[in-house]
Amino acid sequence: MRRGRWALTGLLLGAAAGALWGWFGSGGYEAGDAAIGTGLLGAVTGALAGAISGTVADRRR
Repeated sequence: MRRGRWALTGLLLGAAAGALWGWFGSGGYEAGDAAIGTGLLGAVTGALAGAISGTVADRRR
């Protein structure tokens, strides 16, 4: 997998996981705000993790 795809995959998975965590973890109080904020943090974290994974995978080849 190319390095850009690792970062994109991490971004999408992180955003989805963060949004779901924020939506269901907020207990109904401002669930939309929690989902947006946590989804954004998840996207940043996922993109960073994907970029690191892509770099490690490229170095092992």
